[in-house]
Amino acid sequence: MVRCVIVTFVLLIVSPSLGQESDQETSMQFGGFVDGYYAFEFTRPPGKDRSFTTQPLRHNEFNLNLALFALQYNTERVHGKFGLQAGTYVESNYAAEPAGLQRIHEAFVGLRLGQSDWWVDMGLMASHIGFESAISSYNWTYSRALMADFSPFYETGMRLSGPVSETATFTLVVVNGWQNLRETNDEKALGTQIQIQHSDRFSFNWSTFLGNEQPDSQPWQPRIFNNFFGQFQISEKTDGALIFDVGFQKKPSAGSFNTWYAAAIYGRHQMTETISMAGRLEYFADKNQVIAPTGTPNGFQTLGASINLDYAPTDHFVWRIEARGFRPKDRIYPSYSGFDRLSGFLVSSFAVSID
Repeated sequence: MVRCVIVTFVLLIVSPSLGQESDQETSMQFGGFVDGYYAFEFTRPPGKDRSFTTQPLRHNEFNLNLALFALQYNTERVHGKFGLQAGTYVESNYAAEPAGLQRIHEAFVGLRLGQSDWWVDMGLMASHIGFESAISSYNWTYSRALMADFSPFYETGMRLSGPVSETATFTLVVVNGWQNLRETNDEKALGTQIQIQHSDRFSFNWSTFLGNEQPDSQPWQPRIFNNFFGQFQISEKTDGALIFDVGFQKKPSAGSFNTWYAAAIYGRHQMTETISMAGRLEYFADKNQVIAPTGTPNGFQTLGASINLDYAPTDHFVWRIEARGFRPKDRIYPSYSGFDRLSGFLVSSFAVSID
């Protein structure tokens, strides 16, 4: 399956039907990323898989979080991207996908619309939702926020994107669903994104999702989701960010909706040329267990905090150490002694990227 996708991608980007591109400048870029880690979960889960977060996944084990190889093709009118992946990030986030497709990180081809700066892309793409990326070194902290782990990292469909002013861009997506490579019902989902770069010191993002994630045999239960975040520069060496998510999903047997929400505040400070630190305080609430089922009376309602120390001697390497803790309302974290109300871990990671 992966071999077929690779062949199809290559044929698309070099197809004779795009012969008009031959007189234009083209570029082929190769990139890569490797992230290895060791994590120790204080509850010592018996199966070694940590619960409710996808990075780091494994307890008391040296492992590979993500290894990524990517190929990007660019011309004035056509572009494309193809990436292969492996690691425990894939094991956790792609468990429900067909085995032959799990190793594909991105695979899309795009066409520029006329002489404008608008593009239409089709294929498997990174999600239009969220402050944090699947690639850990792009994020302020090593592990991702709960709100990131319970919203899509990837989507399959069509994307229209371009500028609407000198400071704002707009994106519209039509996708199979909420983090689906393959369709799970006969309906498609819609999403939007507005990004505003107000100045060098402040930016704002609003992303939305609207779709039905239930099988065709079940009652229609639309899901409405909003993701907001703002990033701001406090000083030359200090940055901050505020993130808020809220989602609604119709109840199966009533006209009302269940609600879940999350909020987080981030701070990051560059201590020296090579050393930085970052912190995050977050709260995630899904009492009705729409997104995060626990089987407990209060569902998944959790306060979390983390602190990160990074050492980056070069632009392509970073050594990260993070301590993170959680305090939920119920005893939801599996441990060697049953279920615990508190959870936390220490993790150390080496990551290298090739641009």
